[in-house]
Amino acid sequence: MHDEHPACAFCDRAALSGVLLETERFLLLADHAPLVEGHLLIIPRDHISCYGAAPAELDDELCALKRRIAGFLASAYRAPFFFEHGVFGQTVFHAHLHALPLGAAALPLEDLLAAGGRPVSRPADVRAWHVERGHYYYIERPGPDGLPAQAAVFPPDPQTYFRALSMLRDAAGRLDGYEPVPVRRAGAAPKIAALAAYWRALAATEDAS
Repeated sequence: MHDEHPACAFCDRAALSGVLLETERFLLLADHAPLVEGHLLIIPRDHISCYGAAPAELDDELCALKRRIAGFLASAYRAPFFFEHGVFGQTVFHAHLHALPLGAAALPLEDLLAAGGRPVSRPADVRAWHVERGHYYYIERPGPDGLPAQAAVFPPDPQTYFRALSMLRDAAGRLDGYEPVPVRRAGAAPKIAALAAYWRALAATEDAS
C-alpha cells in the first residue's frame, strides 16, 4: 500500500499516461511537455513533496533507476541532465526528477555555486540541505569523457533559479528549438511515441540477454 494524496495528479495512477516503467517504489513517465525528445520524469509512488523529504530507504532503488535511465538515454539520445525543482517552482507538489538528454551541453555549475549552492554526491546530501535550509533546486550534469556526474543544490533564489532554467532551455533549444509549454504539450505525442518505442526496444534486448 502506498501513501497517496487524493488531490495530487501524480497520485492518481489511473489518470497517468506515458508510464514506461513501474518499480516497487517509483514510476518512470514520459514528460507531457518535453523540452527535448527523451524527456523523462522519475516519480516516487508515495506522496512525497520533494526528494529532499524522501526517506533513506528509497536511495538504493532511486540510484539504480537513475543509472538505468542514464544508460538508456545516452544510448538512445544523449547523456542526461537531472533536474528537480524541490517544491520551489513546482507545478505538481509531488516529487519528480526530470531527466533531460542534453548531452555535453555547457552548464557552468561553478558559476551557480558562487550564488550560495552546495555540491552534493548522494541523496543523503540533498536531505541534509532540506533539513538545514528547506526548499532548494537540484541540478546534475553528466561528467565529461566518462567521469562521474557533478551535482549541486541551490537556494530558492529567483534570479539564480531562472538563470539555471534559462541554461537548460538554451541547451534544449540548440537541439530542438525552444518552444513554450502549450506548444510543447500540443506537439508531444510523436516524441512520446518515439521515446516509448526506444524504451520497449531496450527492454526487449534486456529480456533476451
